[in-house]
Amino acid sequence: MATSSKAAARRSLRPHTTPNVRENLRREKERVLARQAELETLAAPINEAAAQLAKIDAIVDARAAAAQRKIEQLEKARDKRIEKIRAEFAAKIAAARTDAESTELGLTRDEQEHEEALLLDYARAIVAFAEGASATELASVLGVGTREAKKVLEQAKTDLATSSVPLAPVETASVTTVEAAVVATSPAAPAAVGS
Repeated sequence: MATSSKAAARRSLRPHTTPNVRENLRREKERVLARQAELETLAAPINEAAAQLAKIDAIVDARAAAAQRKIEQLEKARDKRIEKIRAEFAAKIAAARTDAESTELGLTRDEQEHEEALLLDYARAIVAFAEGASATELASVLGVGTREAKKVLEQAKTDLATSSVPLAPVETASVTTVEAAVVATSPAAPAAVGS
C-alpha cells in the first residue's frame, strides 16, 4: 500500500479542479492563436513577394506561349508557301521539259527546217566540188584527212539521195580555178606550183 507521502505527490500532479483545466486549455489556445497571427504577420511580406513573382512567372509563360504560337504559325505559313512554290515550279519544269522534247536540239520547227536546208546545200556543194577536184583536194579544203574527206563525200551523196528535195544545180568554179584555190591553201603550195 502506498504511503501517505506518495499519495500526496500523485495528487499534486493532477489538476485539482475542472475550472483550472479549462482555464489552462483556454490560455494555451489563445497562445497558439496569437503565435499563429504573429507568424502570419511575419509571413505577409513573403506571401506578397511570392504572389508578385507568380504574376511575373505567369506573364513570362504567357509571352513564351504567344511567341511559340507565332513561330508555329510562321512555320506553317512557310511550309504552305514552299509547297505552293514547289508545285508552281514543278509545273514550269514539266512544261519546259515538254518544250525541250518537242524541239530537236532545242530548235524551233522553222529553225530545224532551215538547218536541214543548209545541210542539203552543204551536201550539194561538197558533191559539186568533188566533181571537179580530187579527194585530196577536198580534204585540204575541209581541213581533214583524205579518208575523212571521202567519208564526208559519201555522206553528202547519201543525204542528197535520201532527200525528197530535188537536186538543184550548184554553180561551180572551173577546175582550174578550184585547183588554184586548193594549191593556194595547201601547205605544199610552192612544190605544187613548180610541178
